[in-house]
Amino acid sequence: MTDPTPQMLATPLTSFVGRRELLHHAEQVVREQRLVTLVGPGGIGKTRLSMVLADALRTEFLDGVIMVALDAVQDPAGVAWRVASAVHSVDQSIQDPLAQVIRQLRERRVLLLVDNCEHVLEAAADLVMAVLRDCPQVHVLATSIEPLGISGERVVSVPPLQLPVSCADLEAVRHSEAVHLLVERAAQAGVDLDVTPANCRQVIELCEHLDGMPLAIELAAARLRSLTVGDLLERLGHRFAVLKGSSRDLLPRHRTLEALVDWTYELCSPAEQLLWSRLAVFRGGSDLEAAEAVCGFGSIDPVEVLDLLDGLVAKSVVVAVVVEGQAYYRQLVTMRDYGERVAERHGEWEELRRRHALLHRDRGRRMHTEWVGPHQAAWLRRARRDYADIVASMDWGTSTPDGHDVAAETAANLRYFWASGYNMSAGRYRLERVLALPDVAPSLRCECLLVISWVSLLQGDHTDAPRYLAEAQALATELGDRRRLAEVQTWTGLVHFFTGDAAGAVPYYQRGIAELREVGDVAARQAAMFQLALCQIYSGDPAAGGATCEEILEESRRDQEAWVKAYALWVAGIVRWRQGDLAGVREYATAALRLQQVFQDAICTAHLMLLVGQVVMAAGEVRRAARLQGAADALWVLHGTGIDAFGPGLAGDARESRERLFRVLGRTEAGTLMAESAGVDVPRAIALALAELDRLEVSQHGGEVGLTRREAQVAELLAEGLSNKQIAGRLTISTRTVDGHVERILAKFGVTSRSQVAVRLRETEARA
Repeated sequence: MTDPTPQMLATPLTSFVGRRELLHHAEQVVREQRLVTLVGPGGIGKTRLSMVLADALRTEFLDGVIMVALDAVQDPAGVAWRVASAVHSVDQSIQDPLAQVIRQLRERRVLLLVDNCEHVLEAAADLVMAVLRDCPQVHVLATSIEPLGISGERVVSVPPLQLPVSCADLEAVRHSEAVHLLVERAAQAGVDLDVTPANCRQVIELCEHLDGMPLAIELAAARLRSLTVGDLLERLGHRFAVLKGSSRDLLPRHRTLEALVDWTYELCSPAEQLLWSRLAVFRGGSDLEAAEAVCGFGSIDPVEVLDLLDGLVAKSVVVAVVVEGQAYYRQLVTMRDYGERVAERHGEWEELRRRHALLHRDRGRRMHTEWVGPHQAAWLRRARRDYADIVASMDWGTSTPDGHDVAAETAANLRYFWASGYNMSAGRYRLERVLALPDVAPSLRCECLLVISWVSLLQGDHTDAPRYLAEAQALATELGDRRRLAEVQTWTGLVHFFTGDAAGAVPYYQRGIAELREVGDVAARQAAMFQLALCQIYSGDPAAGGATCEEILEESRRDQEAWVKAYALWVAGIVRWRQGDLAGVREYATAALRLQQVFQDAICTAHLMLLVGQVVMAAGEVRRAARLQGAADALWVLHGTGIDAFGPGLAGDARESRERLFRVLGRTEAGTLMAESAGVDVPRAIALALAELDRLEVSQHGGEVGLTRREAQVAELLAEGLSNKQIAGRLTISTRTVDGHVERILAKFGVTSRSQVAVRLRETEARA
């Protein structure tokens, strides 16, 4: 018997980039399991990872590593012969190559690396199974597009390279795996690519469009010899023509991206190939229900979709993830673009886009009709998840005569999605495109006019909204549509409120709400009611505003409604704030923020940040209040609006709080503290506000505002009517010091005048 001489693995000519955590994890798995298969799509880097992994483990196997490359094997019968050759069998007396392999490996402690199994999967699996059965000290490390399917196999998925999230930290961008690989391979091609503030966004987008796929990134890096990053981005719509390599050491199928994907395509059954091409219509991904609805027609029955999807997942054509307990399927952009080309060749692309648009129209319709109830948050999460597909469906509708009404209905039914602060600008743009179409059904046009009025107002556009409402009123009158006429009344009320006429807004709301109650539109009525409560507060009747909020909260409990409930809690908190009930504000704001942990509504959350900041400041924690102010500012910027959009009442309160911060802390310190929260998103803002409320100490009556001993002395003298100079003389301190104490007292009491300090001080004493 000839000893299987351990191989020296080929020394790569390029460095190995990234994947340190995956490498460490895979090392542990190979030590513990006898069969490990690295699985992932072509070009993801399985072969290179397996070689680095085998080299790292070489010393742990007494007889070393033996590598078997199956890429050139075309006939399944040749697999055993290829392995026999790799283990250096020279015994020609035994014609069975598998027997030769077993004889060579039976007594050896070897790591057998079997690379590129996918095209001869069954033969490779049979050989590996025999080796594992008869050679007890052999461990096998395999690479394949899909698992071998052997009992005891441990599958390690090889994901794309890690992508940077933003340009906020240039060093983090440079050290992210995908960008690091791009820069290094560009340097090898003679290109000095540096990531700078000017090109950072383009570099990130390039790596994103390349799916973080190492082969695609390496081919792109070679193109940077003649193209800029921006030029290459523009040409990625033709990625299969652009991404080609010329390195002679590459396998033929790795010399172009198209050849690589062709290889995977040929490994699929005809039905899998067809589903692959049909799934390409999904821009972001799909759940099973969506895949069945859009792709299950003709030669593919909807009930067959699951099994075919399972096959595509196994072959790494489709990536399956679990989102909130539900399977969600998506394709890497490269696989999706390939599938789209196949669908176009088969003449199915337009039909797929039509079915895709109808799916999202129907889902939008269900979201609108089922809005009041326990599934609101789930509908919003689904819309955010499917946003890319929703936009694609509307783009098809606006560009296709038969799809105009489909696009209009989809856009209108997503009103709560647009109004929650996510993609408001994109929503308005799609609504404007619909309204520019000449033949949209009048009822749908009227609906879109109402929705765009709301979105425009939330963006601070108080000029276009009245124009949209005037046309909506004319159409609704012509149609005799009571419900839409009632909505014209409520949105007109919002125009009045946002432009400073809170008292004038109230009758519009009252008429519209009464009519909506009669026609049975609960969702529109409840949304109008929390806006009415705001108008009542800012027109001088906070008691009425509080009563309106209580009515909403009672209905919400009955209907299991929570979106409007969160807004009503915020507005009720404003009532308590104006009453000086800090404990009450904390209770309502905390409840609203708990709901926003589920809804992630950016508009409501930003308003809550301001309210919580006012409470925290009144409790004497001015620096913490500054951080909350900064978080609110960040959310407004992130979602394309600002507090000024919501009228002089709310904006005035916010401006007063900001000025109070500046007076107490000084503009420099306040600005620095606010900047600490500049990068927060909605989840982090909610967590910050809840943490501040949790640590806040206020009495049940709101009297405790955290005055220091000296501030309490100054407050008493203020209440007696003394000037700052007189107080300074009485306490033997400087006038400037008194000025600072007075500003902090005003902030802690949440008031703006010296006389109000006296009132608040006496209220506190009376409660005590």
